[in-house]
Amino acid sequence: MVDATASFDGNRLAATEASSRALPRDHAGLSISVASTDGLAAYAEFCRSALFGPAQSAAWVQNWAAETRPDLLVATLSAEGKPVFSLALEVAARRPFRIARFMGGRHANGNFVAADPNWLAKADIPALRSVLAAIAKARPDIDLVALERLLPDLDGVPNPLASLDHFSSPNLSLAVDLDGGFDALLSRASGKRKRKKHRSQIRKFEAVGSYRRIEARTPEGVDRLLDAFFEMKELRFRKMGIANVFGDAQVRGFFRALFMQALAEDRPSFVLH
Repeated sequence: MVDATASFDGNRLAATEASSRALPRDHAGLSISVASTDGLAAYAEFCRSALFGPAQSAAWVQNWAAETRPDLLVATLSAEGKPVFSLALEVAARRPFRIARFMGGRHANGNFVAADPNWLAKADIPALRSVLAAIAKARPDIDLVALERLLPDLDGVPNPLASLDHFSSPNLSLAVDLDGGFDALLSRASGKRKRKKHRSQIRKFEAVGSYRRIEARTPEGVDRLLDAFFEMKELRFRKMGIANVFGDAQVRGFFRALFMQALAEDRPSFVLH
């Protein structure tokens, strides 16, 4: 995964007009709008046909907005009046700066901005920079747009934001390729050692009564699994001496709302197991 940033230093980006006139002449028909909470409904409608990462889904964005009530913005690029690219961000204070980032902060991973799949084939840097320019014009209080943990591609489609200046996301140990299943994963790097460790873990599970994989399929199941998860994370982070990123009541409320909502979907976009 990669990170991309744009600094609003009051120079080139902030000076660019946030309208179709901000785009090159060969981009006629494109326009940009920047909205706050009133843009969430249009964002959700756009997501019905757009390609996007899990943390850019309407469910994620709307539940995060409802539970944490962030200072948010939705910047949308439209072609001939129809949205083709929409960036939903929250603005967080990191003294002395104000940073626009994906909703969910560090909880948002594998990010891919909502975009029209057909438009992505012809997306270019001038159009993307014009979206950033529109944000700078509408929100001059923002110092930096930090788009972290970007997927390089989604379903074979390159991430358009990766065309901007970027660098590899830190801590790549969190990312693994699951192609071929678990055995293939173990065989790709230190397979023998990992299999030995895996067998040791299995024996420990069996010693206390075996194990099984379960999914939360009811509201009660969601509460039960999340309560256990939050408790385990709290104990582990305390032992490690680091901050508990799941400790905030609003963050916990967000995950409960997210997985509760997914229960009503025919094909749940978020599954708790």
